[in-house]
Amino acid sequence: MMMLIYLFRVSKGVRGLPGSFQSASRNVPSAKSLMYFGVLLASGVFFIFIAFTMFLPVIVLVPQKFGICFTIGCALIVGSFFALKGPRYQLVHMSSRERLPFTLGFVGSMVGTIYVSMWLHSYVLSVLFSLLQVVSLSYYAISYFPGGSSGLKFISSTIASSVLRCFGR
Repeated sequence: MMMLIYLFRVSKGVRGLPGSFQSASRNVPSAKSLMYFGVLLASGVFFIFIAFTMFLPVIVLVPQKFGICFTIGCALIVGSFFALKGPRYQLVHMSSRERLPFTLGFVGSMVGTIYVSMWLHSYVLSVLFSLLQVVSLSYYAISYFPGGSSGLKFISSTIASSVLRCFGR
């Protein structure tokens, strides 16, 4: 009898835990969202690969093709995170106080790349904004890792101080 009362208390305590199966499984993406994430991520990587292999060698002649292809790739990569986490959550997350500088820098570099390559047809500015977009995409992606932004700041300051020491500053 005592054992039965003890088992009842244990099972009652297990049911009363704050983290239930429903709350734990709520954050797990569905198979459909994982599929969309994979397709969008693979498409984005494909577009960036095409931009670097086909259009980077001829960026002097056609900077707009490189800019468009690279920007579409970056947009698809960001879109894959929208598919994985849901649009509302991802927008709230991207516009949070910690992520807003990364988001604005990344979106600004994407808009700048399209503008200078499509309307200004400038080789130098296309290369500059594309490089800025690569750096912004790196910061944006690394900011999603736990401790990523502070780790990135530490690594970049270490590299910058090493480079400055090499050149005598």
